[in-house]
Amino acid sequence: MLNLIQKYFKKERSDKVKIRSHFSQYFFSLPEHTWINERNLNTHFENFFAHLPIGLIEAMMAQHPVVFIPSETLRSQNKAGIALSSTVVVFPEFQKLLKTPKRAAVAYLAHELAFLLYELEASKLDPLMAEVGADKFVCDIGLADELEDLLLMLDETIEKRLRLTYLTINHFTNPDN
Repeated sequence: MLNLIQKYFKKERSDKVKIRSHFSQYFFSLPEHTWINERNLNTHFENFFAHLPIGLIEAMMAQHPVVFIPSETLRSQNKAGIALSSTVVVFPEFQKLLKTPKRAAVAYLAHELAFLLYELEASKLDPLMAEVGADKFVCDIGLADELEDLLLMLDETIEKRLRLTYLTINHFTNPDN
């Protein structure tokens, strides 16, 4: 499987705190993100940003400006041809998750971002393998336990079982993790 996300891991930089702070200000100032500020959901996003590689943060400010919008906003706009290529639509069940202190919320944000990047850069990838690749990214940034919590919260499906199997095989049985 293509490990697309690896390209964002760079050598440590001395200015990473400044970059993260600048990105956070930029991200929360976007008009699409007023709902995050209004609902006091910043904590999960800040925790999410703290786990992201600096190279990815820089790409999110330049190459891939990503926005997270609630699904009801998308429905209310109801405009034909609205560009969603760099948009994560947050459905009500995940908005509820973001309102809780559950650590699965950060894994959800990381997974959605990684899945979006797979769609943007590797559009020929099978959707299920993109899900697994996004899960790998979540684990690579140190959120394997949080991802497990998230997957266990989801409805029972074959996809969920497959993703849990990959998680178990690749991250919980590997002595290097």
